[in-house]
Amino acid sequence: MGAVDVVIPCYNYGHFLTRCVDSVLAQSGVELRILIIDDASTDNSPEIGSELAKRDARITFRRSPKNKGLIGTANEGIMDWATAKYSLLLSADDALTPGALERAAKVMDQHSEVGMVYGMVYVMSDDSGMMQLPESDSFRYRIVPGRQFIKQVCEHWAAVSTPTAVHRTDLQHRIGGYLPSLPQSSDVEMWMRIATQGPIAVIHTPQGYYRWHGSNMSVAYTERVCSDLDEQYKTINEVYRSWGSDIEEFPAWMDLAKLRLAHQACWMAGLAFERGDVQGAGTCLNFAQEVYPSAWRLTSWWTARLKGLAGPKFTRELKRLLHGREGANRGAVAFAPFIPGQIFGWWPEAQEFTAATGSPQR
Repeated sequence: MGAVDVVIPCYNYGHFLTRCVDSVLAQSGVELRILIIDDASTDNSPEIGSELAKRDARITFRRSPKNKGLIGTANEGIMDWATAKYSLLLSADDALTPGALERAAKVMDQHSEVGMVYGMVYVMSDDSGMMQLPESDSFRYRIVPGRQFIKQVCEHWAAVSTPTAVHRTDLQHRIGGYLPSLPQSSDVEMWMRIATQGPIAVIHTPQGYYRWHGSNMSVAYTERVCSDLDEQYKTINEVYRSWGSDIEEFPAWMDLAKLRLAHQACWMAGLAFERGDVQGAGTCLNFAQEVYPSAWRLTSWWTARLKGLAGPKFTRELKRLLHGREGANRGAVAFAPFIPGQIFGWWPEAQEFTAATGSPQR
């Protein structure tokens, strides 16, 4: 039986905490320990966390005397407390599906070279979106070479959801904790860092529930100038500089990332022009040129420029003529990368990787 330590950081998520912890306690087939770390919440999280710890000896509750932020709290649990063979960082507003930890442990038990395993997630906006899934011994998984995973992140960014990412704890301790300098993408940097050390396993079954709600940082994705694109760029550079400089293909993957980021920055510049935010649009276009000096050759660059010349009113009228009233507002609202009710996660197709394909396991 595999052993899994689950670290649950909590900041003002007391109303979600019981559901999250119950989903972990319901896991079968693994030895469990849970650490709830309250990061100086101002709601009733401390009372709920303390009560949960009293009810089950597998739960430890801690409260930080002052707010340390997600990175500091995560590192306290993952680096200083976790000792089991496997570990998981689980946000207090998310949850696990039945059998998730047993499936993850089985894959890593059978493949000692795998440093991390993740699966699909159900996206939900409230608890009514938590579909009741039957627990099954049969599931599909694939082993992706670490280099292929890094290329995927560079080219498309990360289609991994944190509540499903189970790490091999000794590897985690060897390569270090999450980076405070990357507050929005420290998890992606960690996954790429692990991938420099070995393969990543992907389970086709939904392994968790990801809650998409008004408190998520990414809800206001397009309302921040250039969003997190600059941090994505820093993340990929950090992994290359510190962990991947000996990977021959990495510079070519970085070129793919730069092209992607330039396209996305131009798209966001277009949205800024539609809002009448000329300064924000200029920031996005400058970033596009910074990462990709030939950005001015891209169609997305000129689309944004034309929107700037036309002005927000004319652009909206043109979109209304072309796409109707609904289309006139399309793209001008906050970007929603997660849609409640859908399944999210990158499942590699056979042609996308070179490792052997996993088959249903018992």
